[in-house]
Amino acid sequence: MNRPCNIIIIASLRPRMWLATALLAIAATAFAHAGFNHLMGTVAKLSGNVLTIKTAKGNVDVKLGDRTEFTRNDRKAQVTDLKTGARVVAEVPEGGKDNVAQSVKIGAVPKTATVRQNHGSHS
Repeated sequence: MNRPCNIIIIASLRPRMWLATALLAIAATAFAHAGFNHLMGTVAKLSGNVLTIKTAKGNVDVKLGDRTEFTRNDRKAQVTDLKTGARVVAEVPEGGKDNVAQSVKIGAVPKTATVRQNHGSHS
């Protein structure tokens, strides 16, 4: 004898789960910034102590101070590791007047595509 499966949905728990999920999403967003602006992009140029980052919204100049920490692959790095085209994430305190980065995480430098030339004389 086949009996139908009885599935009981407790309607009062469903709104609570949605609320809990929404609150977790809001909390994660709030803690992600933790008082810092995260500038993501690539190194456009480095001139003295000013790093220009090419972001999706345009170029942004960030000052590099004596206390700016540099990391690459979760290891300590140096300002000399900043190469044009390298992916970076700079953390700058929100509301700071001088736009000095607290930290700069250095990523990979994209490999440039090599252009193959067709040499007709090598047939």
